[in-house]
Amino acid sequence: MEKNVISLKSAGLSEREAVVYLDLQHYGESKTGGICKRTKIQSSQIYMLLSNLLEKGLVSFKTVNNVKVFRASDPDSLANLFSEKEEKLASEKTKLLNFISKLKVKPSGISKLSDFRYFTGIRGIKSLYTEIMNSWKKGDEYYVASAPLESFSKLEGFFVEVVHKRRIKDKVKLKILVNRAGKKWGKIREKMPLTKVCYVDIDTKTEYGVLNNYFFLVSYGKEPYGLLIDDQNFAQTYKVFFDLLWNGVK
Repeated sequence: MEKNVISLKSAGLSEREAVVYLDLQHYGESKTGGICKRTKIQSSQIYMLLSNLLEKGLVSFKTVNNVKVFRASDPDSLANLFSEKEEKLASEKTKLLNFISKLKVKPSGISKLSDFRYFTGIRGIKSLYTEIMNSWKKGDEYYVASAPLESFSKLEGFFVEVVHKRRIKDKVKLKILVNRAGKKWGKIREKMPLTKVCYVDIDTKTEYGVLNNYFFLVSYGKEPYGLLIDDQNFAQTYKVFFDLLWNGVK
């Protein structure tokens, strides 16, 4: 019974609406008194629930001796209800995406402070990398040094299934310096197209990256956080540091 209620809730019914619908499906035509007795729902609430089910097309009624007798509609009606829910969600998603597009349009004269952003937690780090993915263009190359073990243990699934799949699809190159202790993860990247890997004996809990004018720094301690800076001077300076490390271990 509980599993059936959960299934009906996924179609947009409340828990009590689901209980009433299932009761009518099981017992057939019923007056409100019988429904209340079996479901333990108070009579003061049953009419509102039945009214909701009528509006959703899941219940019908007839009048016998001036008394309403209710029955459940064909179960296929649930599929129609779920389809309506899907259409509503699709419409809401379209509105949200349009809103997101508007948010991406930056007003003129925006303060330089807006070029610095702080992200916290695993979700925040994912948002930081989403910013990176949305900024690169076909043929770009970006650089990461030196990927710590914590980055793989906390976010490897996201990196492989989201970041690298998108990167390879967009034909973006990557050079990455990996802690030598994380060689098993480095080997995965060695097999990826458009990817070069070098190993370093540096044990840190942070990594930094450079993509065009973006410089980003991520700390993978107990409470991960990241910094994203859109500044040409930062990016160029840390690209020089990256080249020194890369050329030193090749």
